[in-house]
Amino acid sequence: MAYLGIEIRSEEPTVWNDVALALLSEHPFESFEEKDDVLWAYIPMAEFREDMLNALDDIRASAGIETKIHELEKTNWNAVWESQFDPVIVENICFIYAPFHPKPKTGEYAYTMQIMPKMAFGTGHHATTWMMIKAMHTQLDFTGKSVLDMGCGTGILALFARIKGAKTIHAIDIDDWAIDNTMENFAANNAMPPEFAKCGDRNAIPKDARYDIILANINRNVLLEDLPTYAKHLKPNGQILLSGFYPHDVNVLSEVFGQLQFVEIDRLEHKGWCCILLD
Repeated sequence: MAYLGIEIRSEEPTVWNDVALALLSEHPFESFEEKDDVLWAYIPMAEFREDMLNALDDIRASAGIETKIHELEKTNWNAVWESQFDPVIVENICFIYAPFHPKPKTGEYAYTMQIMPKMAFGTGHHATTWMMIKAMHTQLDFTGKSVLDMGCGTGILALFARIKGAKTIHAIDIDDWAIDNTMENFAANNAMPPEFAKCGDRNAIPKDARYDIILANINRNVLLEDLPTYAKHLKPNGQILLSGFYPHDVNVLSEVFGQLQFVEIDRLEHKGWCCILLD
């Protein structure tokens, strides 16, 4: 299969590479890697359309984004991906590693998770996942709780909720391969699988389901559409942890928070992204 490599250069790669990756993740790019501060996005030639790069328009001027499209020779993409995927450390809280990484020393971190992302988003590398895991550890009590992981990706957040004592977990994602990946990662960590896992959007949430905690690491536009549905499925005194948006998006989101009588009780910012806990 013929592939294209999209070379993405920015003026401040430590700030903008993560943002560009998140924006392009909405399209069917199969993998990403950073080489010498340059972000590369890979996609089968037959699936690429140049208008996919319009996803970068919002940051193009601010970040000084320049893109080039390269036709690539056949490559062992698994080998490339493995060479670029490093373990992720969320402070002293959690060590996230792939099957081909050495395991950490016993007791070195409070928690460890083995995650093979395949095509799914959510390895802990992205700032939003990093913040969600930190907030889950420091701000939420999962013991005996019912949890919805909306847009579960690799299942990393659902898995961490289970490790932290969640009794019931529902995992939903719009991509069927994400559901498969979630189940594989639960099995790899010897964790009880989600009681409910389904491909779909907010309409896939069981009508009678009520949750103590809802996790949603998606993006601003989806959150704006989905928050009223989340409110209907949240138990009294339940909490919602959100990420996938920028600090300047909070004003828009806050209007919906107020309409739904949610109160912001904590906020994290990391590498240009934001995470909010609602009560």
